[in-house]
Amino acid sequence: MTDRGEKIVSLAREMLRADMEVEPAPQKPSISFKVLCFATILSALGGGVVSGWIHEARRPLTRYERVELEALVFYAARQKNLDEKTLRQEIETRTGVSDFADLTETDYLNTKSYLQSQIP
Repeated sequence: MTDRGEKIVSLAREMLRADMEVEPAPQKPSISFKVLCFATILSALGGGVVSGWIHEARRPLTRYERVELEALVFYAARQKNLDEKTLRQEIETRTGVSDFADLTETDYLNTKSYLQSQIP
């Protein structure tokens, strides 16, 4: 039993010695602090703007936007003597969505301008 304990202690010592032998760190490129701060601020600002713009285009419609589109579909269908369902299907094929309720912010803007152009 003591032989086993001695082996464990000697193995632990070897592991500790191996951990202490660390290779020297590679030389870091010399960048001034001002440049580093400026790059950090630019990346933070630019990233927020881009991600906000991307997520805004993909967000689902709000209740008010949906009501506005429903009203425009109703009015445009009445003006052109079409069925609302037919007009919705036309919008779905134009935007590439499977259901009228799945429209995003980008689709909303395109659909709104299309419906307004359909009303004489």
